[in-house]
Amino acid sequence: MVVPTAKVPLKRDAKVSPRGRQGMVFVVEDNADTRASLTDALVADGFDVFATGNGREALDQLTSAPKPDAIVLDLYMPGLSGFEVYRMLREDPQLAAIPLIVVTAASPAQRTGLNVTATIRKPLDLYELLYTVRRAVAPEGPATSA
Repeated sequence: MVVPTAKVPLKRDAKVSPRGRQGMVFVVEDNADTRASLTDALVADGFDVFATGNGREALDQLTSAPKPDAIVLDLYMPGLSGFEVYRMLREDPQLAAIPLIVVTAASPAQRTGLNVTATIRKPLDLYELLYTVRRAVAPEGPATSA
């Protein structure tokens, strides 16, 4: 059973890890099954997670709540795409420093110029995702790659 704590303001699709807090990860993924898999894996690994399938809701949450320790972002979403969310995050000085991990089926040519902490190709390897998120929220900080 997952019990919310006062540390993280929870909204729809938020889960708190029963193992103790490694950090807060924000998952932005439009596919409900993929979003659930990402959330479950991160929570089981000790992260608190807020997940949404909507770029607009993601930006609203990011500007109104405590900042996450990392963001996992899908690039191809209906409505406000991950590319648009990426651009808005990078333009906001309060959000630009949050480690950003892109999960996508986009080819390297389609994601040229993105300055992100890491890119993980779909189909996802959950072990790679967990390793990448742990490194991104580590005290020494993430290494950024283009």
